[in-house]
Amino acid sequence: MCRIITYNIHSGVGQDNKQDYRRIGDYLATLNADIVLLQEMDTRAANRESQTDIHDICGHKRFELIASPAVFTQSGWYGNAVLSRFPIISHRTLDVSQQGVEPRNIQTVDIATPAGPLTVINTHKGLKKAERRSQFARLHDYIGELQQQSANPIVLGGDFNEWQFFTRAFRGLDKVLCQQKVGATFPSRFPLFSLDRVWTSPNIHIKQVKKLQNSQTKTLSDHLPVMVDMALSYNI
Repeated sequence: MCRIITYNIHSGVGQDNKQDYRRIGDYLATLNADIVLLQEMDTRAANRESQTDIHDICGHKRFELIASPAVFTQSGWYGNAVLSRFPIISHRTLDVSQQGVEPRNIQTVDIATPAGPLTVINTHKGLKKAERRSQFARLHDYIGELQQQSANPIVLGGDFNEWQFFTRAFRGLDKVLCQQKVGATFPSRFPLFSLDRVWTSPNIHIKQVKKLQNSQTKTLSDHLPVMVDMALSYNI
């Protein structure tokens, strides 16, 4: 079994206004996560070292961090990141930024799990509707390209920032991958909106998928994490 979590960690700032990557890393370690898709990883604070932030979120060296920055500054970077207990085969970033809004990207990491290679796609979509629609279309095409190139199982996760309750934004993605619905994940204390989502390819057997809603997750970030337990199949 492989356990994957997607989590917007709000720059490590909890609902108690405390910035602490260590407690997030420790929590992820207690969940026995194998792979974590992080959004809003932020190492730009002038009063902290970037390497300290990375060490803390990695749960005392439980994980390796693969960064996918969307913003660089003199003091650090901000964007997506993947944590993995398993060896990394390759990784790449596709820039889907649009002029005049916050930079965004699609992070892809190929991971050597004990069951075989797995491709994880991590993304954080824009705040404006038109921006997201363009990014969803590009993501759909990108996944199609990956599927033509490789039969690797695929897990797509992240913060999709889709606020509408009855949205048609995901029709394209739903044609190429299987959406694993978990309900509202934002804001963490009183979830109303399904911003954090996961899709998987058909050659993945889902054991369970759920949002993690408890006293810790209501404090650690303004989003709830989503956890997927799965088994890979290479016979489809």
